[in-house]
Amino acid sequence: MTEVDWLREIPLLSGYSDRDLESLANAFHREEVAPATILFRQGEPGDRFALLLRGEVEIIQALGTPEERLLATIGPGDFLGEMSLIDPSGLRSASARARDAIEWAHITQQEFISLLERQPTLALRLLQEMIRRLRRSEADTIRDLSEKIQALAKAYDDLQRAQSALIDQEKLEHELEIARTIQKSILPEQVPDIRGWQIAAYWQPARSVSGDFFDIFPYPDGSLGFLIADVSGKGVPAALVMATTCSMLRAVASSEISPGALLEQVNLLLCPYMPRNMFVTCLYGNLDPASGILHFANAGHSLPIKITTDGVQELRATGMPLGLLPGMTYQENEAHFQPGDGLLLYTDGMVEAHNEAQEMFGLPRLYDRLAEVAGDPQIIDSLLASLAEFTGPDWEQEDDVTFVVLTHSPNS
Repeated sequence: MTEVDWLREIPLLSGYSDRDLESLANAFHREEVAPATILFRQGEPGDRFALLLRGEVEIIQALGTPEERLLATIGPGDFLGEMSLIDPSGLRSASARARDAIEWAHITQQEFISLLERQPTLALRLLQEMIRRLRRSEADTIRDLSEKIQALAKAYDDLQRAQSALIDQEKLEHELEIARTIQKSILPEQVPDIRGWQIAAYWQPARSVSGDFFDIFPYPDGSLGFLIADVSGKGVPAALVMATTCSMLRAVASSEISPGALLEQVNLLLCPYMPRNMFVTCLYGNLDPASGILHFANAGHSLPIKITTDGVQELRATGMPLGLLPGMTYQENEAHFQPGDGLLLYTDGMVEAHNEAQEMFGLPRLYDRLAEVAGDPQIIDSLLASLAEFTGPDWEQEDDVTFVVLTHSPNS
């Protein structure tokens, strides 16, 4: 083999004259390298351009790490090391390792730049081949990423199935009981003692945790704020939204803000954080215990019921549930309570309860029962007794049941 014959085997140099090849041959330094030798490492400064004459070289990213990935394997007639010589950073973008015994011919960076200046045709060919390599690398990367995503999705599905199979029921119930205890601590520990009024509340989740909540808070000016709310959905998601909404309502509530303005502000705060397809119905009222005058606003909640010896009356005020759309306004209304009158706030767990015949308890039964117990301070006990009689002993509670009752004492 003559001095230039080995260069004729390089596709990059095809068509070059013997004179040009002889000039190139004098610039390159030939060298034999043992198998598994690291020719250069990713991140090192590039200092040479090489032609591979014999054997194979692996181009590797993240060599020696858990993320190690083989980018390509090149063989005789190919070239390597060019990227770092023209990259402004001057650093190797990957590592190169001899797969077996190889022979290569290399030149320094200065010799490489000088060669391209003397041989513009070579520079063009080199650029074209680099573009082809980048396209292949991009396609390989996309394919590799797609395979990893599919593998990750499968691993996630497998993990979910494994977790479902391995969860210990007793541990789960214990954790939910802790969540229930924490959630219950959010609610008032006891109702306030307000002269001339009797206040009672009842909260019974259908599951370990609830989306229902209520609150009652006396204000420094002597007025009484109270609310009841119901988060759409059930279980842990509803419980989390319940805690968030309760915190926002407490942060905004004061005797100086009207019921409609309070709901408007809370709705604005809640909208960015509300999970998709969830919302909160809420009724808020402010009562002057001395005069018996109640101001209230309603965000899509079950209508409060005024209970008198003459019958029951729905108290109406319109408004969209909280968390659906920002910028909502809420109508305010007013009601006057005489001694002996009562007010019932409730969630829909009772009226939507079903018996064994799949009949729903419904509002008519609720109104009939309230008319029977008008003036009785034990309204909640009477309602629960009616519910138990309707549903029967084997009833499985379908939804949370919550009541708040305010009764204006007859002798006040």
